[in-house]
Amino acid sequence: MFKSLFAKLLIGYLTIFIITLAASTAAITFIYQAFVFSEKEHSLGNGAQQVNDYYVAWLNGEISREGFERSTDAIGRVMDSVIYAVEVDAEGLNKYYEDNTDKGVKDSYIIEDLINIMKNGQVFRKEEYSVAQDTYMVYHGLPLVVDGVVKGAILQYSPVEQIRSGLVQIYIQIWSVGAVMGIMGILVIYLYSTRTSRSLRELERAAAQIAAGNPVEDIASAGDDELSQLIRVFNEMKGKLEHIETMRRDFIAGISHELRTPLTSISGFVQGMKDGLVPKDEIPAVLTIIQQETRRLISLTGEILDLVKMENGGEELFLEKFRVFDALTFIIGSLNIKEKKPGLQVEMLCPEDLSIVADSDRFRQIMLNLLSNAIKYTDPPGKILVEVERQGKWVKFGVIDTGIGIDAEELPFIFERFYRTDKSRHSRTGGAGLGLNIAKAMVEQHRGQIWVESQVGEGTKAWFTMPIGEEGEA
Repeated sequence: MFKSLFAKLLIGYLTIFIITLAASTAAITFIYQAFVFSEKEHSLGNGAQQVNDYYVAWLNGEISREGFERSTDAIGRVMDSVIYAVEVDAEGLNKYYEDNTDKGVKDSYIIEDLINIMKNGQVFRKEEYSVAQDTYMVYHGLPLVVDGVVKGAILQYSPVEQIRSGLVQIYIQIWSVGAVMGIMGILVIYLYSTRTSRSLRELERAAAQIAAGNPVEDIASAGDDELSQLIRVFNEMKGKLEHIETMRRDFIAGISHELRTPLTSISGFVQGMKDGLVPKDEIPAVLTIIQQETRRLISLTGEILDLVKMENGGEELFLEKFRVFDALTFIIGSLNIKEKKPGLQVEMLCPEDLSIVADSDRFRQIMLNLLSNAIKYTDPPGKILVEVERQGKWVKFGVIDTGIGIDAEELPFIFERFYRTDKSRHSRTGGAGLGLNIAKAMVEQHRGQIWVESQVGEGTKAWFTMPIGEEGEA
């Protein structure tokens, strides 16, 4: 019955709200009731004190007995009570109480109350049955004091029914307000539960659509609460998944092209030699082409394996200390840039005494990837500058070219796997789009950072940093 999230939210919120509202209303009721009886006790005490003053005035001859009785009656009418001023002797009252215990006097509260009033002060009961009034009364008693001596007690009886009738009216108002608040609260809870469950149902449907591989529109989100933040994060995740899916499709298409082209070439030349279609004097050139295409396939599969290893944490760093100037000189020389692109200038600005502790193979691969990109996209008489400088505990490396540059819209994606600015994926302009992604992963393995600045038609600047480090660091 309560399997849906909406039902669970609604029942849960309503239960908490109703219990809280009922408890609060009941607490207010009891607090108000206690306040009313406290005020009644206070007013009866003031009345009793006035009666005590009039009694003393009568004893001193300041007023007549009739004046005392009229004053007492007037106070009783104001207090809505019946007042008795009883003058008794405490010792005699005690003796009378003890002598008549077996005669049932002990069952009458009046004697015991008189003793308590004269000994301890005040007696107050919210509800006491009066035989004379034949109803339940508010009962209040105070000592009758003359010249500092307790001479008796002042007893007051006030009908409970009138107090209760007033309380009932207040109770009705309190519970009426509580009922109105309850209705409003139930409406708000219903709307809130509907909104919350609707958003979560939309998230569920969208997630199911994504799992099925179907396109999904962004879910509307308003506000700054946790649910709204969850929706925004979900929309961001959906966008990234769509982008990853696009890259996956591009990668499959690109890899298919990258693999098919050399394999087709190799297969064609082999079949041609097998069928005797290739002249003997051209066989060495054909074998050279087959070798180049094979190396291209090996390079591609090697890049993919490198990525897998780094993602799985299986690519360890073998740190060693080496001079940066010597390493860069060897790397630049191994590229045979003058043979590949005659007229392309390559310069290096690097302190000869600068050393770092790093994995030399990984460092070489990072530089080769960056330099290869610079060479591919820079035509003679362009220029490539390798710049190195120390910045505190870091070394900043730069590969700066004057090539075609990269569009600003492409820059945020160039480090993503399988991304290529050349959508045709021609082999002349690059591989499968793994070089920069691999370089980024290797730089981050060394706790460094990598970034690219570029303007179309002016060239590209690729920067990365590595800590100088100490030999033996992981």
